[in-house]
Amino acid sequence: MRIFTHFGILMMFVFLCNACSFPKDPNNSFENAKKSSLLIGIIPNTDSITTSFEKNLVEDFAKEEGMQIQFITANETELVKKLENYQLDIVLGGFEKKSNWKTKVGMTKPYDDKHVLFIPRGENRLLFQLEKFITQNKM
Repeated sequence: MRIFTHFGILMMFVFLCNACSFPKDPNNSFENAKKSSLLIGIIPNTDSITTSFEKNLVEDFAKEEGMQIQFITANETELVKKLENYQLDIVLGGFEKKSNWKTKVGMTKPYDDKHVLFIPRGENRLLFQLEKFITQNKM
């Protein structure tokens, strides 16, 4: 009976140690952005009010996290491809949560109940921190 108790304690310890690394960040997106810069794609010719809001939102986020920003302007298809290949951290463009790109990209929570920012698919610390910031600064 004592073996089962020790085994249970050991399993709980292993579980807790693994949980400490939440959220997982296999591509080190957050740390890379802090070390070099936050790479943000902007789609030209989109709704300027929405894009301006998004740009201000990510600039405020970067400032709070002590990150430099590098903006890259290109068409939607190019930026999504770069995002898929982890060459960008965030894409701005006035996207709605029902976007046709939802199978190719990750999305933040809506910052205004309708619009989202695109991020690379998968769990990462950058998404976690960005969503926390959006929640604290929700419109």
